[in-house]
Amino acid sequence: MLVDVLLPLNFDNAFTYSLNTKKNVKVGTYVLVPFKNKEIVGIIWETKPKIKKDIKLREIIKVFDIHEMSKSQLELIKKMSNYNLVNQGLVLNLFLYKQGFKSFDKGLKKISDFKIYEPTINTDEKLNSDQNKVFKEIKKNINFKKFNTSLIKGIPGSGKTHIYFEIIKSALKNNHQVLVLLPEKALSEQIAKRFKEFFNYQPAIWHSGIKDKEKKKIWKGVLENKIKLIIGARSSLFLPFRDLKLIIIDEEHDASYKQDEGLSFNARDMAILKASIEKFPIFLISATPTVETYYNAKQKKYFLYELNSRFNNSTLPEIKTVKLSKENITENHFISENIVEEISNFLKEKNQVLFFLNRRGFSSFIFCYKCMKRLECPNCSVGLVFHKHKNLASCHYCSYSTKLNRVCKNEKEKCEFKLYGVGVEKIFQEVKKKFPDYKADILSSDFTDFDKFSKQLEAIEDNKINIIVGTQIISKGFNFKNLNMIIVVNADTNFIGNDIRSTEKNFQLLCQLSGRAGRFNKKSKIFLQTFDEKNKIFESLKDLKTEEFYNNEIEFRKNSNFPPFYKFISIIVMGRNEYEVNKFALKIKSSIPKHDLINVYGPVAALISKIKSNFRSRILVKYNSQVTPQKVIKEAIQKFKIPSNLKLQIDVDPLNFS
Repeated sequence: MLVDVLLPLNFDNAFTYSLNTKKNVKVGTYVLVPFKNKEIVGIIWETKPKIKKDIKLREIIKVFDIHEMSKSQLELIKKMSNYNLVNQGLVLNLFLYKQGFKSFDKGLKKISDFKIYEPTINTDEKLNSDQNKVFKEIKKNINFKKFNTSLIKGIPGSGKTHIYFEIIKSALKNNHQVLVLLPEKALSEQIAKRFKEFFNYQPAIWHSGIKDKEKKKIWKGVLENKIKLIIGARSSLFLPFRDLKLIIIDEEHDASYKQDEGLSFNARDMAILKASIEKFPIFLISATPTVETYYNAKQKKYFLYELNSRFNNSTLPEIKTVKLSKENITENHFISENIVEEISNFLKEKNQVLFFLNRRGFSSFIFCYKCMKRLECPNCSVGLVFHKHKNLASCHYCSYSTKLNRVCKNEKEKCEFKLYGVGVEKIFQEVKKKFPDYKADILSSDFTDFDKFSKQLEAIEDNKINIIVGTQIISKGFNFKNLNMIIVVNADTNFIGNDIRSTEKNFQLLCQLSGRAGRFNKKSKIFLQTFDEKNKIFESLKDLKTEEFYNNEIEFRKNSNFPPFYKFISIIVMGRNEYEVNKFALKIKSSIPKHDLINVYGPVAALISKIKSNFRSRILVKYNSQVTPQKVIKEAIQKFKIPSNLKLQIDVDPLNFS
């Protein structure tokens, strides 16, 4: 018997093998095959390949005795491949938990007890009047055998999580599998605690921080339909569900759902695609949905449910702008003297205070006035950032680091560097000087790994930390009882750059931050330090006029032919030889068919023209949302043999343009 096998490699086609069996194997069956000098797990892609039988073929080594991949999963692989312009083998790779197959005959077969993952379904509904009204509307529209997309939009602290718990409860009562997607693995630990309180059990959690022994058990339990509820990061979308009938995407606006490295895809969009294929409902949850999601809801493409008051009737934070000037900040002091006394008063009352700055490191600009040169990365076209705790200047795009000891222009003396710009480390240093009597901690990816971050969150929840200094990692849905004052050190930062979504991202970030404060009936304040206090976004934030913000942004996008009215595909050619990069980029552009609703720009040097010693040339395809040019673009690119010294990076619906 001959079969085609799709392998988790960078190929769009399957490979034909012979199978020595009389059994009827199905499409989607997991098999172990020889490939070159390796043994690789793949899936049977076709049982009647078009090939002459007299050709000598290699034999399949093993057929795994587990439930085959479903037809809907196979369809998802094909559609993900086509939409994201990547080879089918790379998409398959997302679905294969290799450690599980490696231990298939040893540990995996022995795993049979999944009782710890059985939730207790509470029959009580502890919803307030606003939540109850929304949930009644949801129950009218929900059908676990019918696809639709819903947006639950509510101001921070309005109880959106409690509503989706009730939706999950409905699915579990019908014995269906449920997936809750979260943007950050750290957030899953705190949400898991709330699940434990609500469902009286420890839910199955899936992300890169979970140990392999636990992952094997979860993977098998999902495959055998014995684990019904999964909380996870974007990789959990590709678990082998047998009866998945509900997906919840919490903080749907979060950029962490977009995978940029390697195979580029948006887990939120692929989850919607999966739900449409398998015919079940999906819920997007956010206080600040993406403009595209909000627009789809307003156009009635999605159901829209809104919560406009906080769950426990706590008052919203008072939001104030603080005008930054030479009088109230200096070169090494970035916390305005105008608010120091008020911060001290909050701390005296045992309130927690958060200083927020979305800038890693100590200083972002290192400059020598003798040679008039910035300290830059030799591998990337970016400046280095000084990290004081390491005493190193580091590149945030590659692993390069150096001490501040560059030889200056006369080659006899060393550069005398001045440190400009402000990072979260510098704010932490200032905080410790201004408030020495209080315990402070810094939350940034440079200082913490997953295990340490979990302990830091626990200390904050127990009010053992008085002052938090953090980057964007702290804005993602965390729930701190004693946090009642937030100072955004520089509210203007995210408006800088060429990102078409900068206004949206900054509004989301500031709104999410404001939602961290005063969630438990305490008076709370947010201070936005800014050089531009007349910015319209700040006015929308003060009164939480989200509809006004979205309407203005949608009008701007419409007039500018930006998403959701037009879409983008970014194609970047990378390589060590700049001439070869530009030459091949021109070939790619010329191969894309012309169309009235499709515009092709470039190639031009990418905003960051070199990363890891590779030059980068960008082609940008802009197309009307009425058309889907992926198929013709993929076919055009596949006609070219990509030189071994070059790489293509394709990003459909890019979130940034660096």
